[in-house]
Amino acid sequence: MDREQIKKLRTICKNISVLYVEDDKDVSQHLEKLIRKIFVDVSIEKNGLLGLESFQKNRQDIVITDISMPIMDGIEMSKNIKLLNSDQNIIVTSAHNDTEYLVKLIEIGIDKFIIKPIDMNQFLSSISKIAIAIYREKRQSELENRLKHEKELQAQLLDKVLLPVAYFHGDAIVYANKSFKEQFFTKTDLDDSSCFHLGYIFKDSKYISMGNATLAHTLKDSKQKIFELMDANKKIFKKFNLNISIFKDETKYLVSIVNFDAIYAELNRFKNQIDYFPKRDSFIQSVSEYKNTQEDSFSIFCIGIKNIKKFIDRYGGVKMHAIYNNFAKSLKHEFSLDIENNELSIYLFETNRYILLVKKEFSDDIAARLHNFGKKYYYEYGSEIPFELDYIEEKIQKEESIDNILENTEGMLYTVENLKKPFSKAFV
Repeated sequence: MDREQIKKLRTICKNISVLYVEDDKDVSQHLEKLIRKIFVDVSIEKNGLLGLESFQKNRQDIVITDISMPIMDGIEMSKNIKLLNSDQNIIVTSAHNDTEYLVKLIEIGIDKFIIKPIDMNQFLSSISKIAIAIYREKRQSELENRLKHEKELQAQLLDKVLLPVAYFHGDAIVYANKSFKEQFFTKTDLDDSSCFHLGYIFKDSKYISMGNATLAHTLKDSKQKIFELMDANKKIFKKFNLNISIFKDETKYLVSIVNFDAIYAELNRFKNQIDYFPKRDSFIQSVSEYKNTQEDSFSIFCIGIKNIKKFIDRYGGVKMHAIYNNFAKSLKHEFSLDIENNELSIYLFETNRYILLVKKEFSDDIAARLHNFGKKYYYEYGSEIPFELDYIEEKIQKEESIDNILENTEGMLYTVENLKKPFSKAFV
């Protein structure tokens, strides 16, 4: 095996650990040198007992061991390791080509046996096959874990969506988010979702006899989009807009349901309530949407009033609620057009701290406006105190995970809370 092959093998083996057990120093030094050229994580022990203790603690991916050793030989150590992990990869080396040894090794499930003096090409061939198999298994495991994590995260995000959403495969409901369950699931459905029948929630009885898949295709082709559906929670019929998205194989489809009365009420609440901003849950959903756009990156600003002590000294703590409301009103006034143009969004995380989610091309302008915020907006109650802001910006790359983004955001909130000097010095 040439240098280039060893280099490629080392790349594969960088996350694979090896335990090498050998009592002969001359042999161990020679083979150890080769092993360390391939693997990064290598443990060396001089007898079977120490080797077993190392494996119990570290669970190395590959074990290479001699047979004849003091205290505990390689066969006994291998037998104990196989009891801990029946699938453990073990390579046994020995100066004895003894049938009795081979039989014992085969009995405990070891099929890699190399005679000393060790043929390096044979050793490299054996170790390569094992390493490549482990590498593929780890990659598959990582992929499965990542897919599982993404599915769990998608389910969590969908549960945060206020609109009822359900995913079907044929007649079976595969997933329903929290809002869908709350509005359309009966107690029976909650106990066993396989019982859910979409036609039962319609006021029009002609849909009751249809299976879920048939009904979905019927509604998809229908010009009618507004239906009276039963809100199982409130036991009343409401008018909903129903949307069916059917996937390519036509057996899987997504049902999303919108109650326009609820949306209009929410919009009116926003118009009439000047200090209203979406909270943390909405921020999580927005981050997910940003990551699915064509944007390469975006910025997160964490902001808060810097000179709170001045307000308390001047007006006392009892006025702080009115001050915070006035501050929220000022934020809305300053950035309402930007929000309308979908250039940024604002989220209330805590009483005095907000998160701004900003498209990257607008971040410099937003930073400058935050720096000058106190020159435009202030609280007036017999005297004036400006809303001077502490803020910190972090640029978020599209490939960053949502978990990391949320963790960084929480850290920014803590940082802003403890700032002694504003981060806006660059704009002075």
